[in-house]
Amino acid sequence: MSENIFEPLGDSLAECIKVLLKCTKKVLGLSTYDFKDLFKKIGLKNKDGEYPRLIDIREEEYFKVYIFSPPVGITISDFKEKEEKIAFFLGLNKDNLRFETKENYNIAVKVMTKTPRATYDPIEMKRKDFKIPLGYSLNNNKMVYWDLISSCNTHCYIAGSSGGGKSITLRLILSHLINSKSKRDIEFSIINTKRVDLKDFQYAKHTKHYMTGVEGVEEFLTREIEEMERRYILLEKNDCDDLTEYRKKICRIPYILIVVEEISSYKGNKGYQRAIELIASQGRGAGMILLLVTQLPSHEIMPNTIKCNINTTIGLKTKDEIRSEIIAGKDSGLEKLKGNGHSKLFNGDHDGTEYQGLYIDKETMKDIINNNSKNKRAIDEGTSITLDLSLIHISEPTRP
Repeated sequence: MSENIFEPLGDSLAECIKVLLKCTKKVLGLSTYDFKDLFKKIGLKNKDGEYPRLIDIREEEYFKVYIFSPPVGITISDFKEKEEKIAFFLGLNKDNLRFETKENYNIAVKVMTKTPRATYDPIEMKRKDFKIPLGYSLNNNKMVYWDLISSCNTHCYIAGSSGGGKSITLRLILSHLINSKSKRDIEFSIINTKRVDLKDFQYAKHTKHYMTGVEGVEEFLTREIEEMERRYILLEKNDCDDLTEYRKKICRIPYILIVVEEISSYKGNKGYQRAIELIASQGRGAGMILLLVTQLPSHEIMPNTIKCNINTTIGLKTKDEIRSEIIAGKDSGLEKLKGNGHSKLFNGDHDGTEYQGLYIDKETMKDIINNNSKNKRAIDEGTSITLDLSLIHISEPTRP
């Protein structure tokens, strides 16, 4: 009889303790999610029926991070396989989830809570070296750089779906180099295929060669190859291994950045492909660097003979995993990006570092070009104004 009286009391006490624990977790900022119940429902367990155990919750700049200690036999791949169900449980779109392996084989489930936004500052971000600031890392909020002349990062392609931020990324790279380096340090050879996005850069004093459209691209690139051969003869005569050594020992011949704004326009053009392949394989030593832009570097657009010699990839948002894999390899995760400059960097220094790209508006870009233009040419909404120095009267100094 007494057992029947105290049994409901015990159940009520247990419920009160559960509620108290939930409230305590909430006050301490811990999760009220019942992950063990979730893992039971979705079958995330090892052969012995053991489930991952939540051991920590962290708040980062752009993520809320749940750290799990997995039992033997459970890996990060098991979490990724259950991605959609975990996202549904958390009430999220799966694009907001990230999975990482942490110390002691722990696994982090990261939930993106906000996307950063930052703009390029021509004064604060000006640099003496050839490191180009691309944006802020979502992992540690530090600046992410592409080291233009590093041997492990030579040549680059920017790829992603329309609206991902390719044009702004390209605008940022060129504007920063104009802002930070002299013509003695770097020159541009620009193929502005679409005629619009890069038109203002033709006026920069750094731009040595410039063309629009697709006609004449073979002749344009032939001139670059001739320059590359001339430089190798110069290096050989002066016993220098590459242009970097020549610049230190002899004189400052500029690096050349060869920009092709939309490489898909040259699909099937054998002359173009042979020239790009030659520059990709031999250009680094002569200080000639490729910067190619496309939506999708498929085999027809960028053959493996070119792709294998390009060490840096800036990947932006793609429509699906298949396009992401073509751009940056399996599990690159570009389909999860938000667009508008949200990017990943792959090269010798970065293994898929996720960052929010710096934004540079057209006004800032034009100011930079205007301050470094040919013949003091001003750029204003596509209209160039040349200062006629003959109209300026300079009076003779008066003798005391």
